[in-house]
Amino acid sequence: MTFTFQIINETLRLGNIAPVAFSKALTDIKFKDYTIPSGWVVMVCSPAVHLDPVNYKDPLKFNPWRWEGMELKGSSKTFMVFGGAQRYCVGADLARLQMAIFLHCLVTKYWWQPIKGGDIVRTPALQFPNGFHVQFFEKDKQQ
Repeated sequence: MTFTFQIINETLRLGNIAPVAFSKALTDIKFKDYTIPSGWVVMVCSPAVHLDPVNYKDPLKFNPWRWEGMELKGSSKTFMVFGGAQRYCVGADLARLQMAIFLHCLVTKYWWQPIKGGDIVRTPALQFPNGFHVQFFEKDKQQ
């Protein structure tokens, strides 16, 4: 299951479930030459971190092997698909388990072929403006 979770991490990194998160500054925060005053709401845009070439080599390339040998418990400053710190999603492990079960059923019971679409637009979320149409076939009923 190790490689399955590498695929899940890479999928989440490229196509975040929630592309932005909001947090309130509890104290004045100094960041570089800026000060965020206490009480202001801050919007964190995780794709800006997940697609930054400083953090990930070839950030737009789907590469599940980049997670090889890495153990992720929760979030970090460079991987925050389920939020972070006090706002970390309590259902993150359940969501990963559901994704793993879905992927297992998908690859063991079906095969598929793209029909049309699949053009990607990032705004900053991952979108398919023309959809992505795929035809599925049961493996024991291949055509």
